[in-house]
Amino acid sequence: MKKHLLSLFFALLALCASAAPNDVFSVGDLTYSVILDSYSGKPGIVSVKSLSAQGKAKTSLKLDIPGVVYYNGYKYKVRGINYDAFKGQSNISVVQIRYNINRIAQSAFENCTSLTTVYLPSSLTNVEYHAFWGCNALKSVYYANPTPTSNSVITNAFPDNTNMTLYVSKAHTNSVENARKVQAFDYFSTIKKHVYASDFILSDHGYFCVTKAPLSDGSTRGEMSLVGVYADDNLNSSWSGAYNNGILDFDVVEIADSACLGNTGIKNVNLTGYSKLRRVGKSAFNGCTALSSVALNSSLLKIGSYAFRNCRALTSINLPASVKECSAYFVDGCSNLQTISVNGNNSYYTSIKGVLYNKAKTTLLRCPEGYTSTSFLSDNYPSSITTIGNYAFESCKNIESITIPYGVTSFGYGAFRYCTSLKFLKIPSSVNEFGDGAFVGVVNLEHLTVNIKTPPAIASDYFKDVKKWYLFVPHDAQDAYRQAATWKNWIYIYRGASDFMVNYKTPSAYYIVGYTITSTTPVIINGKAYAGKATVTNLSFFDKNITLKDGAEVKFYDVGKNYAVTAINFVNPENTSLEPNTSITLGANIETIGERVFEGLTNLTEIKLNSNLKRIGNYAFQNSGIANDINLPYGLEICGFGVFRNTKVKHILVPSSVSTLGLDAFAENKNLEELIINKSSWSNLADWNITGIPKSCKLYVPLGSERLYKDNPKLGKLKVTEGSYDFTFNNAKAHDTYYHMTVTSGNPVTVDGVTYAGKAKYVYHPANMQLTSYSKFTADNYETDVTNGANKKYLMTEIDDRTLDMCSHVTEVNIDKMKHLRHIGRRAFFYTGIQKFTVPSTCVYIGEMAFASCQKLSELMLKNNPKRTWGGQFYGQNANGFKCYAHWRSYYKYSDSVKGWKIFVGDTNRPIDRLEAYFIADQGANAYAFSVLQDVDWNATGLNAYYVTGYNVEKKMVYTHKVADSYRGVGLLIDGFKTDSIYILKKAETLSQKPSQNYLVGNAREDVVITNEDKWTSQYLFSESYKHFWRSSTSYTLKTGSAYLKIQDFAVKDIVSFGIDIYSQAPGDINGDGEVNVSDVTALINKILGSSTYSNAVCDINGDGEINVSDVTALINMILK
Repeated sequence: MKKHLLSLFFALLALCASAAPNDVFSVGDLTYSVILDSYSGKPGIVSVKSLSAQGKAKTSLKLDIPGVVYYNGYKYKVRGINYDAFKGQSNISVVQIRYNINRIAQSAFENCTSLTTVYLPSSLTNVEYHAFWGCNALKSVYYANPTPTSNSVITNAFPDNTNMTLYVSKAHTNSVENARKVQAFDYFSTIKKHVYASDFILSDHGYFCVTKAPLSDGSTRGEMSLVGVYADDNLNSSWSGAYNNGILDFDVVEIADSACLGNTGIKNVNLTGYSKLRRVGKSAFNGCTALSSVALNSSLLKIGSYAFRNCRALTSINLPASVKECSAYFVDGCSNLQTISVNGNNSYYTSIKGVLYNKAKTTLLRCPEGYTSTSFLSDNYPSSITTIGNYAFESCKNIESITIPYGVTSFGYGAFRYCTSLKFLKIPSSVNEFGDGAFVGVVNLEHLTVNIKTPPAIASDYFKDVKKWYLFVPHDAQDAYRQAATWKNWIYIYRGASDFMVNYKTPSAYYIVGYTITSTTPVIINGKAYAGKATVTNLSFFDKNITLKDGAEVKFYDVGKNYAVTAINFVNPENTSLEPNTSITLGANIETIGERVFEGLTNLTEIKLNSNLKRIGNYAFQNSGIANDINLPYGLEICGFGVFRNTKVKHILVPSSVSTLGLDAFAENKNLEELIINKSSWSNLADWNITGIPKSCKLYVPLGSERLYKDNPKLGKLKVTEGSYDFTFNNAKAHDTYYHMTVTSGNPVTVDGVTYAGKAKYVYHPANMQLTSYSKFTADNYETDVTNGANKKYLMTEIDDRTLDMCSHVTEVNIDKMKHLRHIGRRAFFYTGIQKFTVPSTCVYIGEMAFASCQKLSELMLKNNPKRTWGGQFYGQNANGFKCYAHWRSYYKYSDSVKGWKIFVGDTNRPIDRLEAYFIADQGANAYAFSVLQDVDWNATGLNAYYVTGYNVEKKMVYTHKVADSYRGVGLLIDGFKTDSIYILKKAETLSQKPSQNYLVGNAREDVVITNEDKWTSQYLFSESYKHFWRSSTSYTLKTGSAYLKIQDFAVKDIVSFGIDIYSQAPGDINGDGEVNVSDVTALINKILGSSTYSNAVCDINGDGEINVSDVTALINMILK
């Protein structure tokens, strides 16, 4: 009864409200009732009465109810929605109610049977009985009010539909919990937060919820929270964050908790314009994995925990001066964050080398997870530091070594958690508090130094994720740690130091080295100055990854000197019990490994040689456990007896630089699978000792020496095959790359201002035929040998025999960068899938069959090199339309050779039929006196060609005749070409009749010496610059492929030069008198009648290739014009 009376009361209120003023007006789809008229510029107040006639006429309606409406020039605030306003309106499917509206009266949307979705603002504080009752299709309601109550949302306001979802505001921490307390929402099966439960959707910025309503008189601005972005980049703007909804003003003061959670589209966040923004909430941008740039505003006070968590694209972030509170976890999971910087005027925080500290620099708060350095040593910390904070180094994936400086007294909870690359950690004696969970997930920590005499009390599972291999403790605390709970679980507990030894700490190692000075004479090695040289004479191991230094700094009192370490001659004999899988890396300056240095070290499983090594003494690694691949560096000269005898090595490469090799160097290597000997001359040595080497071991030898090695009584028992090399591209496995190189000269060479370590060539390896997933081979100007840390650049000058032999999967070979290619070897590209290839002019040799059986090869262009030779037939069995193009000056050399080549099976043309010449002009030339040993179709070629058929002594002029084709070897004038363009000289299928006279003589086969010693014969050279013929007073050597003018007439003996009609006479000047007039018409008619010898080229006025009446007509028209 009480409920019914209450409903009746609200109904009467609605009736009074709608009836108070009598004014009613319609705008768009809605009709409004005026509650308070607008006056004196102040907005009036209206409520929504019903659909307008326009709205009712629509068959389907997405209804947008504004918070502000304009009518007849007046502004009205929309306060509520009247009783029964839309009751029974079946055409409404979506309702969007805007901010300002605070009430939905009873039955306002009752029985709107098509209504599926409703959006409600936070200003809505009164939803009355049956407001949405009977809306049987309703599935989704978005309500921005974070604190609804059962008094504000009446029971049965919403229908009892199944599977309805209520979406609530993200701007309030407890909005879901608050909604669950409201009885009216009991029918909603799901209640969760959603960005659409907002008050304002600003298309340029995002979704906003009002967190503090402004006063209605406008004296106080409202505040709102950004709860989601509208577009992926919408926060990259200069917007101030101020907004007016037509009546009220609002400012953005916070980015809500989880506002952009999981939005993988956001790339940039620029909040610098948000003048009132005070807070970035918890997890505000958590999971924005594409976010790469963040700019925070100058009014920001607080950054919540996990605010930028898992923003994996973020590399840097800067805290403004205003920030007072910043969670140390705000960038948790930002795996690529390299730098956290802080404005220098901030009073609460500071940054050193990209690491966050408190302002007093006593606590390290956060090292970014993407910190790029692999070590975090003492020089990274401020001297005032006392605390490593909670989670300070969590997930710093790149850091391999951390040294905590003396002065730190504690490290916090999870301080090193999930530092998966961390291998070395040193804790000083000043630390007295170990944070719980500090080593969770530190799975690669192998070397822990705890310089604390009394073992700290820690939980039994403190190191449960750690390898617990090497623990270094004070020299007088070894027994204490061996007995202490948890600590005693470390496998190896060592003592450690010496006053006169140098301790080396690297990201993966800790070891002590003693040095002996061998020279005090200053020396410069690899560009670095040293006080002298030193030899390693005592090497004590404390980890399994050892790197010997290039130099050793020895300090005596107040003096320090750095000596180059050039040899290693002794290892502490106690190291026969090395830890399993010990690895040693030699320093770059070591040139000599002495005899038996590592002999018998069975736990030494890896030796990383350096690139400057010159000598390895006898038995240096005999009976050791080394198992890594051994690529001896190019430059090594001596490899003594038994050097690698009885090891576990599977792969050994001996470069071509080695001159002395112990014949039992590899004996007893039962695991040896691959031996590369890049030296042909050792095949004839009969005293090889290969005892114990499996017969299945592959022995790779240089091309051409396979048979010699197979005939060797010892080495021939192995699986000998061709394919040795000195180094590979990027030190790749031989079976993983096309690029295998052999050094042809180890002498430094300077070319084009660049100094190289020497010269090298690409060589064959049988694996190339199996690399079917790679279709492109790109040769470079140089290749870099990076073996054993080298950085030696070799000028590439050769593509050796069989380099890509039978690689049919290779469809492209690019040699554009190989500027100094001189040699293409035999079968270098045999049976590849290449389609076009240009042999550069630098190449002086092409090997036999180099391009044979390339069945897709359609074009082989041979750039000119007069000194080029070839080993025999280098093409054949190519594509059906294959052509080989030779430079016209060298064409005769190729044609003479190609004529004798055989026709391959499947070829339909002779090799000579595949050969054609090409023409390319020198820079600046626009005409040539030319000759080629090939019949040429000039029309098909696209150039103009002329014979010289006459001359006039008086006028000192020669006359030309344009031809459509020409016989091989004849002399011609050609023009009509562009400089540096290539013109294929198409072979003529049929030939026109030769002219009765051609005064040009071609030298298509060889250079010709031009002299003028015979007074009856005059010989003239063609000037490409002046386009005339000139007579040399001295002998002149004319290059092959040229032509010269030869006139056997005593009358011309004093003529120094002849003009050429086509270049000297104006168009239409037939008789050459310098004018075009009727006399030229007469001359042309005489030409047609056969009574003159004027040049065809000059007489062919209309350019149709014939001399006839049409030319007379064209000449008359020229004169009349």
